[in-house]
Amino acid sequence: MNVLIVSAVFPPEPVTSAVTSEQLAMGLVNAGHHVTVITSFPSKPGGKLYPGYSQTFRMVELTKSGYRLIRTFSLISAKPTALSRFLENLSFGINSTLNSLPLKPDVVYVNTWPIVAMGLVTFLFYIRNIPVVLNIQDIYPEAAIKLGKLPHWGPVPWILKYIDGFIARHSAALITISESFAKFYHTVRKVPRDRIHVVYNWMDDDEIKPGPRMGNFRKAHRISQDTFVIMYAGNVGAAVDVQTVINAAAQLKDCNDVLFLIAGDGSNRLACESLAKRQNLSNVKFFYPLLRHQVSEVQAAADLMVLPMRRSAALTSVPSKLVAYMLSARPVLASVDEDSDTAKIIHHARCGVCVKPEDPEVMAAQIRELLRMQEELIQMGQRARCYAEQNFSRKVCVPKLINILEEVAGNAHTKR
Repeated sequence: MNVLIVSAVFPPEPVTSAVTSEQLAMGLVNAGHHVTVITSFPSKPGGKLYPGYSQTFRMVELTKSGYRLIRTFSLISAKPTALSRFLENLSFGINSTLNSLPLKPDVVYVNTWPIVAMGLVTFLFYIRNIPVVLNIQDIYPEAAIKLGKLPHWGPVPWILKYIDGFIARHSAALITISESFAKFYHTVRKVPRDRIHVVYNWMDDDEIKPGPRMGNFRKAHRISQDTFVIMYAGNVGAAVDVQTVINAAAQLKDCNDVLFLIAGDGSNRLACESLAKRQNLSNVKFFYPLLRHQVSEVQAAADLMVLPMRRSAALTSVPSKLVAYMLSARPVLASVDEDSDTAKIIHHARCGVCVKPEDPEVMAAQIRELLRMQEELIQMGQRARCYAEQNFSRKVCVPKLINILEEVAGNAHTKR
């Protein structure tokens, strides 16, 4: 089977969609399939081209893992503006489509920017009668509407909803990252339920492992055994509400030996650093960039991981950093909507607690309670790792996704 993977991000970028696309490519090769990956030049999460790379229209290499990698030009969104992200989306969509023209895959797996880039690739292969499997990471434009980036009503959101539904209905299959996403695409976008599959975002449970609390990271940064570390680790972008964590830290200045550590880079980091500086917070530290190989060691230094989402944001996405937190065997304090998939996962796994979003006072009060139950926090972390291994690991999810691609390609071949 010849498989084409179109992925907007790809290693060395450490973001989850990049890692899962790479691991899918490797899994397909190991299963005996021929794989080509089309992606952009690396720039995430900092919005800067990585050292050692220069933008060209097309750069091709055969990787050590055995798949062919094609990198193509894409504008880089250095700032979290709607125009900047649209141009990045559009440029990658056009160039990934152009690079796809000479290819003749049996099935195409698309894990790219929604609507524009996704739509261009899907349309190309739909008219060529080649099945496309779409990976849905966020529900657009609803996610942008809830973040206030688009109006609730009017021609623009209506058109975007129509296009998203059209793309979804003309794909051979959808991969959604939660049951609520699957329900949405079936009931709202009118995609037949038998074409929708739930495969959670996964991470490599051999790569992200629990580590000693007093490991190299604490020693290197002179964090004592007695310091209780509350950590946010991941992209410091617009979808997450790191400002609420910083404002909660301001209310906990009286708690000795409590340190808030913001590990990661992103479009909102400078604003967060400025907020902490204005409030003269000695209990907030920043560590960046957070490289992929550092995740286990850095998160092992934490006593509590914090997942701050903006109001309603978790209703249209499942933050992948939750999986990394759980695989690190650390408890989670999430500020998310109670009816979100994130809250349901945390409650079902019994690996943490949830508070309402965008409320630093409530977050601070909950932290005070958690500081008194540190033995229970250790048990939460152990349950987190166990649940993640059973539901969010590479060993579970990659074979499931490969089976879906094989089935889609087989069905298409039978119809021809």
